Amino acid sequence: MLMIPPLPHDTTSLVLRRTFAASRQRVFRAWIEPEAVRHWFRPRGMGVTVTSLDARVGGSFRFDLEDGSYTAGTYLHIVQPSKLVFTWSGGVIQDRETIVTLDFLEHGPVTEVVLTHERLNTPEMRALFGGGWPSLLDALAEVLSSHLDF
Repeated sequence: MLMIPPLPHDTTSLVLRRTFAASRQRVFRAWIEPEAVRHWFRPRGMGVTVTSLDARVGGSFRFDLEDGSYTAGTYLHIVQPSKLVFTWSGGVIQDRETIVTLDFLEHGPVTEVVLTHERLNTPEMRALFGGGWPSLLDALAEVLSSHLDF
């Protein structure tokens, strides 16, 4: 995985790139299908309940974690299977709303995902998410390489 450093004046956005050995459609669906999400969205290995997931512009999602925290957001822009943009709140950011943009780039049999997480407010918050997203993307890679049907 390659981490792209921010521009010198931008310390509150995080950009990660990851390549997955799966079709663009499968990688995209892994982000919007509850059955897939519950298998890979496990921060720090915690169990997750996909409380809601309405993948349409204006629809929302909520994932409740076993430690009592949650992640929630609203879908802002969806272009299947190439782009997904949603708000992100809950967990360590509580009342703040951040923006996550996912670009799905097809490269033959593999798919590159460019994840941009904006509005992280502080360099410390950026560093926290910079440590968390890679573990989730590792779990996503495992699910994508499995025979899980979604």
